[in-house]
Amino acid sequence: MNKIAKTMASLAYKWVASIALMVSLVLIAGIWHMGSNSMIACGFFGAALIFAGTRPGSRLLLIAAAAGVGYGACYALLSGPIDHDPLVALISAGAFLGIGSITVMACQTIWTRSTNSVAALRDALILPVFSLVAGLGMNWVNAAPQRTYDHLLYAFDGTLMQIAPGQTIAALFRSFPWIAAGAGVAYQGLLIFPPLYRGWALYRGLRSSVNVMYAFAVAGVVGFLLYQVCPAEGPVYSFGTRFPDHLPDWHDVSLAPYLSAGAHNAIPSMHMAWALLILWSAFELGPLALAIAASFVGFTVLATLGSGEHYLVDLVVSVPLAFAVWSAFRRDKLRVTLGLSLTCGWLIYLRSGAFLLTPGFANWMLILATVAAVGTSEYLRATGRATVLLDSALRARE
Repeated sequence: MNKIAKTMASLAYKWVASIALMVSLVLIAGIWHMGSNSMIACGFFGAALIFAGTRPGSRLLLIAAAAGVGYGACYALLSGPIDHDPLVALISAGAFLGIGSITVMACQTIWTRSTNSVAALRDALILPVFSLVAGLGMNWVNAAPQRTYDHLLYAFDGTLMQIAPGQTIAALFRSFPWIAAGAGVAYQGLLIFPPLYRGWALYRGLRSSVNVMYAFAVAGVVGFLLYQVCPAEGPVYSFGTRFPDHLPDWHDVSLAPYLSAGAHNAIPSMHMAWALLILWSAFELGPLALAIAASFVGFTVLATLGSGEHYLVDLVVSVPLAFAVWSAFRRDKLRVTLGLSLTCGWLIYLRSGAFLLTPGFANWMLILATVAAVGTSEYLRATGRATVLLDSALRARE
């Protein structure tokens, strides 16, 4: 009797847990406006890519697709908002497929306790949970106006070139609409790429030294903390309608910080830092993955500047930050220290206005030195590792 009671209790638990899961996912889709919020939708879309990377078989893929259609129908019945932009509509459709994939992986975990499903489910949930926490965190921090240092960042870019980078890129977008379209896709579809590359690695059976999903989330947390060191919004918010064609000369702008109630998430540029993490994760996947990631980085550079969301120096500071996070997952304390030191050094240099005491070419040299330090350090690590592997191979032959 005890055995039968335990079996019945276990069965009841599994059914209750499964039903609660599905109801929760329907409510989440409605609350987060999955049909119109492209950023959140991208995070759920990624779950489908990770699930596919586990090679679940055609039967489970069809079940996930059917579940996704069911979730989409429930969303429509709840009169959830739907964006009619084709790109957002495509991402939203992928998001419901992702919710269906989460359901299949979660049910596998509940009913069969599959360890593979647990690991994949954990990866798939990182971006949705991160998006929720990040949104709440940004709303909390920016609930009241705070001192903003946009004009100092604008002045730094002004010491580098006479025409603001954002103005130049915006003009490029007007001349070549396809470049603007590509940049827009890269900017809106950012959250698709980490699970795409994670799923790609899973499909290839690679045991990556760095899980790009975890690196993405950790970089976001560190970036959120660093936003508070030199709060800034971006030129499109700082200068409003004067961006991009009527930006003032930086000499005519007051460099004193001012109060603003906007979202202070300009420096470091997390879009750029995340794009670099995706690029580094692509090296183990081969030329095609590397070419796609490199294109993504290029379009991200254009999008961040051309949209007015960032200054050029925001992108510069993101390089050592991404390097520090990547090195942390490889347990390389020396390179973590180098990356964080460069990141913090830049933030202090900018907020203090010390760059005003140096000529423009010196600031260019600092940028080149920062990129060179990261590149050289990574090159030395790669060549050192290659040497160790070669020595091991030679000893094995002997």
